[in-house]
Amino acid sequence: MESLPSSIETYLLEAGFSGTELVILKKLMEGEAMTLREIAAKTGKSTGVLDQAMKKLLQKKIVTKEWINDTNKYALRSITAIAEWINQDITQKHALIVRKQQNFESFIATLKRDQTRPEMEYFEGEEGMKKAYMQLLEMGEEMLHYFPVKTTAEEDPLRDFRVDFFRDRRRRGIFARYIVHNTPLGRRFQSRDPFEYRKTVLVSSEEYPFTFEQVIVGNTFACFNHEEKKVCFVHFAELAQTERIFFKAIWKLHTERNPQMEEAPIVRDFEPEKPVVPLQTRTLSGVREFFLSRKSIATFSGLFLLAAIITYGLYLNNKRIITQRIRDQITSIAATGALQFSATDLDTLRSVNDVTRIEYKKVVDQLNAIRNQNKNIVYVYLIRPTTDPAFFEFVADADAVDPYKDVDTNKDGKIDDADTLGLPGMKYDIAGMDVLEAGEYDVPTANHKPYTDKWGSFVTGYAPVVDDKGNISALLSVDVWADEIQRVNDNTFVPLLYFIGFFTLFVFIRFAAFNKSLAKELIYILQLRKFVIVLSFCVMFSLLVTYGIYLKTLELMKNEIGERLMSIAATAAPTIDGEQLENIRLPRDMRSAAYQKIFDKLNEIRDHNKDIKYVYILRKTDDPEVFEFVVDADSNYNLPFLQDNNHDGILDEADEAVAPGVRYYDSQENSNFLQGFEHPSYEKDFFSDQWGTFLSGYAPIFFQDEAVAALEVDMEITDAIRLLQNRFTPWFWFLSILGSLLVVYFLLQYFLSKH
Repeated sequence: MESLPSSIETYLLEAGFSGTELVILKKLMEGEAMTLREIAAKTGKSTGVLDQAMKKLLQKKIVTKEWINDTNKYALRSITAIAEWINQDITQKHALIVRKQQNFESFIATLKRDQTRPEMEYFEGEEGMKKAYMQLLEMGEEMLHYFPVKTTAEEDPLRDFRVDFFRDRRRRGIFARYIVHNTPLGRRFQSRDPFEYRKTVLVSSEEYPFTFEQVIVGNTFACFNHEEKKVCFVHFAELAQTERIFFKAIWKLHTERNPQMEEAPIVRDFEPEKPVVPLQTRTLSGVREFFLSRKSIATFSGLFLLAAIITYGLYLNNKRIITQRIRDQITSIAATGALQFSATDLDTLRSVNDVTRIEYKKVVDQLNAIRNQNKNIVYVYLIRPTTDPAFFEFVADADAVDPYKDVDTNKDGKIDDADTLGLPGMKYDIAGMDVLEAGEYDVPTANHKPYTDKWGSFVTGYAPVVDDKGNISALLSVDVWADEIQRVNDNTFVPLLYFIGFFTLFVFIRFAAFNKSLAKELIYILQLRKFVIVLSFCVMFSLLVTYGIYLKTLELMKNEIGERLMSIAATAAPTIDGEQLENIRLPRDMRSAAYQKIFDKLNEIRDHNKDIKYVYILRKTDDPEVFEFVVDADSNYNLPFLQDNNHDGILDEADEAVAPGVRYYDSQENSNFLQGFEHPSYEKDFFSDQWGTFLSGYAPIFFQDEAVAALEVDMEITDAIRLLQNRFTPWFWFLSILGSLLVVYFLLQYFLSKH
């Protein structure tokens, strides 16, 4: 039998027989028992494929296995065996279809029963709660609330959302009615009704002990569990209608006058036994009495003395900070500039005769380039140690371009000893230079205090130029006038001096108020007493409100930016290999593959985050207020020491780069920077340094489960702050000046009334 009818073959395939099984059946139907090899030879199938198909036929009990002449052979059990298997298969399929039909009929019956059950809907989490509120709002009907007030509006986690929700509700014209407990928080909640487009009724918490918010809107009854942040909607018309009737009954009971209300009066905060003087009157009268008493003179004198002491303390602290900033600045210049010099070139410059070498001109040109790129730098030169510990010797001087020509280096209009050029091999006395005397110049640093020599008084920064073996070939020295510290300090301290001046003027006016002749000359200008009183209250209120809005706006802006920066830092920090940072200690390490890899990573972080100004890595030092740079996204050995990073068109200290090991002084009080070595954090307030004014986010970088550094991400907020201040400053000035004039007016009025 070579083949089966196509209809039967198709049926067998649908019944679960494979094509290989049908091939075997065709051969075995010829009536001869065969081995797998014989079947394979006749069908062209592999023995492996035939073996798998044969096992299935054996399981179906259609084929038998026989031992013939010491060989396993397979034969068809009988033709009826196939029919029996087919009948069994049909019976099983029929039973399966019957069960499916029964299941479907049961499902339909369940649906019919569920049509009479209420529909439930659930929400979880803060976002889920917001979605639930908005879904109720979309129903477009009056909202009835049972609301247990447990926090003030300011402490409510959904505070910002509720503001937007109220605005949307007000815009849709949906009024809300609230039943809340008669508690201090409840009464405070009720006091805001006119501003929130709602009406609130206070009830006794003992009589109506609801513990979670319930809202009735249309055919929906909603339950809000604010503690667990879960919401449940019950869409059941009968339930919603019953709750609405009960709500309106309570509402009517507590809003209409009836005999029952007299039996259950609303609880008051207190029952005064005598007339209470308004707070406004008590406050203003107390201030007036104080200003016109002799006691105020002593108070102002004490405040003036205290202000002077505080101002002087701030002056000294400001000077210390500026000194440290200048030290860091010149150290950075020296550290980065030292990378530009070749130790081989410097080793050729040993005596005055070497000024004719091409290496000398190259070095001098490099020194002048460093000075020209940095404002306020006076002298830039190279020196090296000698066998005499009290002296160093010059290698090259930026001013000695032409060593045989006199140059007025200090620009004082005369040539004298202070204009001596530092030629190669010339001795240099290091007396008073604490860093050089102590031999602490193997890393970039600066003198801790100013020193004086024949050239003048300076603060100097140093950085070693090392050869291929790590030996110090020379020191690059950068000088700044010591007077620069005083000049910068005076410029930054001018606002405090103005404060002292205005404070003194105010005290003078207070004393002048007792001068009758002065008062008479001024009183004629200010005769509208009632107008001035009303204006005074308006000024005070406007000033407080304006200042409050300013602080709140500023706080929100700082928190928003700070949290974003912290998120960026926390996400990026794990991508930095802490082990590689251990080998980055000195400026020369900028050429290492580890530095270059991290440098590229920091720039990638900045490029992928809008408005990020600086990205860099800092590590701790032995001084808890001093840190050192490890890697900076703007600093590399192949980049200029000064480039316009802040895009202001000016190359100044705000554009300086920093090399590994350069110190950074953290002068901020209550700074969160140290927390950045433990966990992600951000600054709650702005801080300023030579690079600008910023908010920063921090995150620790770990190596072997230990924080070895911190990644810092800075956003410059100078423009944002300027915009914010420009909005509010004119109002502050106007209200402050007007308020001061009003104070003077009241002083004069009181003085004249006594005379």
